[in-house]
Amino acid sequence: MSRPSEDHSWKSVRPIATSCCIALVALLSACGGTTRRASPPHSQTTTTAAMLAPRVERLVVADRGSISMVARDGCVATVNTSEGEAGGHDELRVRCPKAERMKAWFDGAERVTASLALEPIRDEDEEDDDVKLPAAKLLTESGRTLRVTKPADVQKLAAEVKALVAELASAEQVSPGPASADGWQMLHVMGPAHVLFAGTPARGVFEARMSTNGQYMCEFITDVGDGPMRATKSGWISPPTASKAIDEVLGPFNAVGPDENHKTTFAAGTKSGAESRSNVVSTAAVFERFAAVQEALGDACLPELEAPSTPPIGL
Repeated sequence: MSRPSEDHSWKSVRPIATSCCIALVALLSACGGTTRRASPPHSQTTTTAAMLAPRVERLVVADRGSISMVARDGCVATVNTSEGEAGGHDELRVRCPKAERMKAWFDGAERVTASLALEPIRDEDEEDDDVKLPAAKLLTESGRTLRVTKPADVQKLAAEVKALVAELASAEQVSPGPASADGWQMLHVMGPAHVLFAGTPARGVFEARMSTNGQYMCEFITDVGDGPMRATKSGWISPPTASKAIDEVLGPFNAVGPDENHKTTFAAGTKSGAESRSNVVSTAAVFERFAAVQEALGDACLPELEAPSTPPIGL
């Protein structure tokens, strides 16, 4: 199994200071951290979602320093940027709940959007940087992009997205699942890692957990540009797939010896509720196999783990 190569880039660009262009997961649109004015609607007629009867595929809400996108195909992406005396601090989060939860949420969201005042956004409007914040827009199944025109409606939609984000955040704790064929319940890896971030090399600390119940979470903390950045991704895959992957990744696992103690770089597996860490040699082998899992999960799960150096053989 091959590891992610050095030229593996994330599909995202770090927000810089108060003016940013965010393309998180290639789905988020241009945004700004300053209050800007919208262009005249060019005689566009304000209508409602109920009149257009669109099937909403994505919702995007943006405010100063933050932008969130909810996609019907399964994920919620959020970016938050803050400024302090020490510089900027960014958080990029992708949360992918179970399909039935997203279906239920969009069923409810469409009841909300049916009463909103909307106007179509033309291609030239999409290129206009003058957007008054907070703002919200919808992308429909037919490919039309609709802007929410009333501030009260923007706040209503933003509240729905905020509630979903909070709900998913509260359920991100990954815990051991049922025993796999080899007896494993959870996989846990951590160590220094690197990735190309929007064409810029970034090095930091990566940590990931995956349970046999199908839940996973990845986190990468690094410094890019003028401050620290934290990127995370959480979600669910099918339990049989997760169990099989964990058994495969932990195939070369050998527990750490009594004279070894690697606190920050390790691979670990949980059996019968107890976590055991691997020795140096098997950590490298587990990292190698885990690369295929990273490729499948994508986004913040992609940074390439750097295996600990193997001590020389004494003669």
